Amino acid sequence: MGHIRKGEGVYGRLQKRLDRFPIGAPPASALYEILKRLYTEEEAEIAARMPIRFTDLAGIARRTKKSEDVLRPILHRMADKGLVMDFEHRGKFAYILSPTVIGFFEFAFMRVRSDLPQKEIAEHMVAYAHDEPDFARAVFAGKTQVGRTLIHEDAVDPADLTQILDHERATHIVKEAKAWAVSLCYCRHIQEHEGKACGKPTGVCTTLNSAADYVVRHGLGRRISKEEALDIFARTRAEGLVHIGDNVKRRPAYVCHCCGCCCAMLSAINRFKMFDAVVTSPFEAAVDPAKCTGCGLCAKKCPVGALRIEGEGKGKKAALNPAICLGCGVCKPACEQGSLSMAARKERVMVPETAWQRAVVMAIERGKFQNLLFDDFDRLDHAALRAVTRIVVGLPPVKKALLSQQVQSRFFRALAGG
Repeated sequence: MGHIRKGEGVYGRLQKRLDRFPIGAPPASALYEILKRLYTEEEAEIAARMPIRFTDLAGIARRTKKSEDVLRPILHRMADKGLVMDFEHRGKFAYILSPTVIGFFEFAFMRVRSDLPQKEIAEHMVAYAHDEPDFARAVFAGKTQVGRTLIHEDAVDPADLTQILDHERATHIVKEAKAWAVSLCYCRHIQEHEGKACGKPTGVCTTLNSAADYVVRHGLGRRISKEEALDIFARTRAEGLVHIGDNVKRRPAYVCHCCGCCCAMLSAINRFKMFDAVVTSPFEAAVDPAKCTGCGLCAKKCPVGALRIEGEGKGKKAALNPAICLGCGVCKPACEQGSLSMAARKERVMVPETAWQRAVVMAIERGKFQNLLFDDFDRLDHAALRAVTRIVVGLPPVKKALLSQQVQSRFFRALAGG
């Protein structure tokens, strides 16, 4: 156990590999306990050598020095546990190592299973991802995040609906998807093992498009129709849950249905005051003090404490902290006086086009872009190139230029391999 806790050995090498993703995996005893229960030593050895980017079986065989025939069933077993993601591309499968989030943390709890000690893993997950700030700091270190808020469309005045772009509408995202699946909510499932379930619906975690195909193929969820997916969204809106979707415009992979008590993303806001942990919707709550009676119902509904009641007696009024407000619209139905509305924000948040663009921008913000370019950590030339790239990209003018262009130039896309 000592070599595991100190981050040495195969699980230490795996931790270092995972920490090189834009979303990191800072070392901690709880993380090593999680890895030890999820990965066999053979799986951990393979994972520690896998490329960070999508790679075919032949490429993984070269990295791991194992034959394709030996690797194929191992990777399939790892995909069943959510440790590897496999997607069909141009007639053959490409594989990528699952990051911590959105990745194997969620996949391990998307169904009840007997092949993993879920109760033990849940205990260490809470200790690592919820109770200590180091992991949250690693995940939410930049401005670009994996999740963005989708406003409840029925909370918006009909006259303002035209201001919501298609990629900002949950209904449009669901209707335009090519496949749909539903699984257990990872966050609430973990809290159930800890005896802290909040009572909100658990069977609502929604995956879309190729991610839905992956989830169904490996038994991590069940395939559903577009109509059932829309019903789930209607039910979770009525429950006052926040819709947090994949922070991309094209081919989003998921939409979560989040509560302020169990959700790891909202927990970072509530517990560690990391107000950038979730990208906001293009709206924010607005209070009409002339109509507000200070009843406090809106403040109780807000999942991140953006609303509070100020004043005394008849002078009590709801007040908004716009720096915290997600723009989710959960608060609006609670106001019986009509004093709450959803107002358009002055500046629109930029949303990455694709998951690859998001990964590149996140890597630049977090000082990890070199890991995407030169990801063979057994090669000395890659180590030297990573060091040079890290220094160059870390220069403020270079970093600012890359981010201001949203990495759209042909040269940069070619350099990044997008």
